[in-house]
Order: sequence, then C-alpha cells, then structure tokens
Amino acid sequence: MAPRLLALLAPADAGASSSGRPDGSPGARSEPEVGTGLKAVWYGAETFGQLLSLTKGQQQPAQRAAEQPPGARRMSREDMLAAIRADYDQQYFVRGVGDMEAYAPDCVFADPFVSFSGTDRFKRNVANLGGLMSDIRIEVYEWVEGPASLETRWRFSALLDLPWRPRLAAAGGTTHVMDLERGCVVRHDERWDVEPGKVVAQLIKPAIKGPPSNAWETFMLALSAGDTKGMWFVLNPLALRASGALVLLSLATGLLRGGEGLLPGPALVACELAFVSCVVTEIIKFAQGMQGGETGTGGRF
Repeated sequence: MAPRLLALLAPADAGASSSGRPDGSPGARSEPEVGTGLKAVWYGAETFGQLLSLTKGQQQPAQRAAEQPPGARRMSREDMLAAIRADYDQQYFVRGVGDMEAYAPDCVFADPFVSFSGTDRFKRNVANLGGLMSDIRIEVYEWVEGPASLETRWRFSALLDLPWRPRLAAAGGTTHVMDLERGCVVRHDERWDVEPGKVVAQLIKPAIKGPPSNAWETFMLALSAGDTKGMWFVLNPLALRASGALVLLSLATGLLRGGEGLLPGPALVACELAFVSCVVTEIIKFAQGMQGGETGTGGRF
C-alpha cells in the first residue's frame, strides 16, 4: 500500500531525466527524477508492504498473481487492447488480480514517484495494496486508442484497512505503450491528478456516516476537524493511566528506599499535576455526557 500512497503524495510536476532508451524506440519516456532519500523511502515502503502482507496472510494471493506469466505469447494490437480492457474490468491496478497477459515480463512501470521494470513485481506490489482495501470503485471514463498506445483516464476510491477506515479517492490516467513487433505492452505510465494535501486530508478522516465506533475513529475525526479538545478527550484516559502509574511507582520506590522515589521532586510534581488534570478532564467529560452536551468528539470519548 505504502508505495502507491507515496505516489499520490509526490508532486505531479516532478522533474524528469532520460530513460536511457534511444529516441523513437517503443516505450521511450522520461523517468521521474526524485532524490536518493525519496527513492530509499519508496523501496523501504515496498518492503514494508510485503512484510505487512505476510502478517495479514496475503502472500499467497500475491504469489498466485505473480505466477501467472504475462507476455507469454505475441499478441496483435486488437488482442492487446482487449486484454487491457479485461484487466481494467478486474481492477488490475488496484487489486493486482488481472491476468496482464499483454504485458512484457520486463515492462516498465512508472508513476510520478518512481520507475521500475517487471510485471511480476508490479502485480505483487498492487496485490499487497488491494488486500488492504475494500469497497473499491473504479470508473474508466476515457479510452483513447492510438496506433501503438492506449490512453485512459479513470476515477478511483476505496476504503483503507486502517483502524479509522478512511476513504481514499483520486483521479488519474494511464498510458499503455505497445511494441507491435514484440506483440506486447512495454511501458505503463501512471499519473494521479490529485493534490497531496487533499490525499493527506482523506487519510486522516474516517469515512463514517454515523457516530464513531472506536477511539481511533473518534481521534482521527477530531484531528481532521482541527478539534483540539476532542483529540485531548480521546487521549486523556491514556495520559491518566500513564501519569497515575508513574506517581504510584515513584511513591512506592520512595517508601522502599526510605528517601527519594523513582522520579526527582520536580518530575514527580509534574506527574501529580498531570494526573490531577486528567482526573478533572474525566469529570468534565462525564458531566457533559450526562447532560447530553457537546464533548467535541461526536458524543464519544
């Protein structure tokens, strides 16, 4: 999931460098130029997605997707277009379950963030992403066929499998470059028409229509609304337990030692003040809840 989200957050007008292909060759395009640090983040995110898929039991579907060999036969232009349409019907670039039989094994996949070769690798990455999504909706609203290319434009939305269930929505397009001599797609250029700030706003806002059902949803709903009081009301029970535990531990240590406890005097006073503040906050929350007042968290804390 993370590499595709990074692509959404990358600037749409990223610079470009030469692809290393001769001019006029099939699939000749400029590569996205990003810093070494950003590329390291992308590859780290790719590895994290693979590890996350293992913990969620998703490696087998991803592996099955990679075991279906793409580009196994030379295809006509018409067959390639039909195969690409079938892939879109299966939501290939989100779920990673399309056959992608029109793509060369060494097809280049590029987005505003990074470029790499390998259809199997693309399918594994996307399968990891698709396994972390639900209620996926894709609309392909533009389909322009060229002599050796296909331009599509689409809209996409899905619920992310995060504790607060945000909905990610974006629009974009894909250029599929075909090599008619080889009979396969040799390049897949993906672009996302969305502002990074809007993506961040979507990621922190729960996609709920009723009251929040858990603390994560409550906190992220308050965060997305800039509700400082609501965020504090959610975090307060954690702060109450932490400050109370530190105060008790320090006092107990002081009794055993017959002197200063675990925390020095000023730190102990700060913890005691924090504990009292948390207790007062819980009393306020209880009073507001009893009165049916506004808590800043949609009625939940």
